[in-house]
Amino acid sequence: MGLFANLTSSVKALNAFEQSLEVAQNNVSNASTAGYAKQLATLSALPFQAGTGMVGGVQAGAPQSTRDEYLEQAVRYQAGVLGNYKAQARALGGMEPIFDVTGQTGIIAALNSMFQSFSAWSANPDSAAARQDVLSKAQDLGASFQQASSVLSSVTGNVDNQIDATVSQINTLAAQVQTYNVEHGQTGTADSGLDAHLHDTLETLSGLAGITARFESDGSVTLLLGGQTPLVIGSRQYALQSSYFNTGVPVNLNATPAAHIVDSTGQDVTSHVVGGSLGGLLTVRNSVLPSLQGDSQQAGALNQIAKKVADRVNQLLASGKDPAGNAGAPLFTYDASSAANTAHSLVIDPNITANTLAALDPGPPPVANGITLSLAGLGSSTAATDTIGGKSILDFLNGQTQILGQQAADATSGQTVAQQSVTQAQALRTQASGVSLNEEAINVMELQRGYQAISKLITVLDGLTDTLINMVQ
Repeated sequence: MGLFANLTSSVKALNAFEQSLEVAQNNVSNASTAGYAKQLATLSALPFQAGTGMVGGVQAGAPQSTRDEYLEQAVRYQAGVLGNYKAQARALGGMEPIFDVTGQTGIIAALNSMFQSFSAWSANPDSAAARQDVLSKAQDLGASFQQASSVLSSVTGNVDNQIDATVSQINTLAAQVQTYNVEHGQTGTADSGLDAHLHDTLETLSGLAGITARFESDGSVTLLLGGQTPLVIGSRQYALQSSYFNTGVPVNLNATPAAHIVDSTGQDVTSHVVGGSLGGLLTVRNSVLPSLQGDSQQAGALNQIAKKVADRVNQLLASGKDPAGNAGAPLFTYDASSAANTAHSLVIDPNITANTLAALDPGPPPVANGITLSLAGLGSSTAATDTIGGKSILDFLNGQTQILGQQAADATSGQTVAQQSVTQAQALRTQASGVSLNEEAINVMELQRGYQAISKLITVLDGLTDTLINMVQ
């Protein structure tokens, strides 16, 4: 009876080594699989019961995952921060050329050129060439404002497309989590492959939006946007949708509407998007862009500058006299029906000519170049009628340039720091649950030796059993 008991115990030990080898080999096979966590073989001792002939031994249990959910949450959080900064840096980078801090291109260069042409005209108010240069530089300024407005509109369109695509991707990934819940509910058992795919999906989702993943007692995953809006509960998915509309009574007609995220019931949940690339895109779309191009409630810095320049230049010219003694004609015209459309529609007046430009200030006393001197100093004037928000036109423009530049710099530096944080969090996770091929190779060798030793023992016990049976016969 002792031989048979030892043989049974040895077979169980052989099975235990075989299952442990399978776990190790599975680790090696999935070492580069995204989201995979190292599995550990579990061995437990069999009871020793001399009275019944049970001599103990070992048996294998279900493999255990080394995954640490705290470290997983840390990676997901940092992925959300990185996604946010990366989206902002990419979008803001497309706007910087509008306000070129060097003053070589863009609106700053065009404004300076026009003020310089006014200065040259003031030195020779009767010069036909100087007057023509004023018209040329004014036309260039109008084109510069239009181009800047077009660039902002293009950035807005690109951001809108990215928002739509990101929401679609979030829904697709949420559907994969829902599928995991269904499959896990059907099998009721842990599967390292499904688990790897789930955690890889959760990490990708976190880079897109701030999500909360809650693991329920039944093994399913509840997915929440910003910890509030349900995306997946059990076997049900709740899709998001991007939408564009204004809230409240619009002040500016035909302005670009704000971007919103609505849940499956149509409720606005934009405020629940607290991170990820979607959060970064919404920050640019609903905060940065409106501050420049305007929206239903505000004119935007670009339109404020265009309107102030056009209005004050026209007012100064209208107060003067042209060479024929007539009141000066307006230099600029724009669509005044919406404050958010000034820059886009700014052009030189089609009726203006070099001869109808007014240089003479009728006084008293009359000054031949009085209007041109006022025009030349308009950019730096701090008179209440010439300022925007208490700042001169050029100071206000430079301030907007610095704000945009700082926002872009903050996003870029934030992206760099966040990338380092993600790398560090992933490294800590790898230390805890990553697969080391060297460790697994050593483990496989040890298991193979144990497997071979048990196999030899079984061979010996089998031979002794045959001998015993023959002796009995």
